[in-house]
Formats: sequence, structure tokens, C-alpha cells
Amino acid sequence: NKIRHLRQFLRGWAKHLSGVYKVEKERLLNLINSFDLKADSSILDTRELKTKVVAEMRLKELLREE
Repeated sequence: NKIRHLRQFLRGWAKHLSGVYKVEKERLLNLINSFDLKADSSILDTRELKTKVVAEMRLKELLREE
């Protein structure tokens, strides 16, 4: 009985964690795409460039964890 409850808990936890990863990946992809679009029309300042690089690094980490 305890193992069954543990298994149910872990399934719920895994689904929640998977959902969090999906939302974070989507947010990072949107951020990177918006910076790419802006870079096509103008030059990114250093703050925007750093933010884009950090977002790309975080996205790579998420993909590696999956």
C-alpha cells in the first residue's frame, strides 16, 4: 500500500516537473526569438546580448536534463 502511494506521488511529481520544464523552455525560446527578430532590424545593446546568451545557456541545460 505504501509503495502504491509512493508511486502515485512520484508520477504526479514527474508530470509537474515535466510541465515546469516545458513552460520554461517555451519562455526561453520566445525570449531568444524576440532578440533574434530585434537583431535583424537593429543592433542589440550589451544588456540584451547578455540576456540572450544566458537564455541560450539555460535552454541548453534544460535540453540536456531532458
